[in-house]
Amino acid sequence: MAFNYHRELQAWVVPLLLVGFFAYLMSHSFLSVFEVTADAMFLCFAIDTETNDGSEEKPYFVDQELLVNLSDNSK
Repeated sequence: MAFNYHRELQAWVVPLLLVGFFAYLMSHSFLSVFEVTADAMFLCFAIDTETNDGSEEKPYFVDQELLVNLSDNSK
């Protein structure tokens, strides 16, 4: 056999599919956690802006940088 050809080493499709599937599962899990975190932050922002008006008696609890960025994007 030329170049030490081994027939059993040619079955690369199954391991490749398994690695691809598990990589997809891991990345999907990570991005799902990231998505839920972002949704929770926006929900907290919405509740804070509804219940508070930014006055001395009812100040915003949201970070000022986030407040400015979201206010600029909503205009």
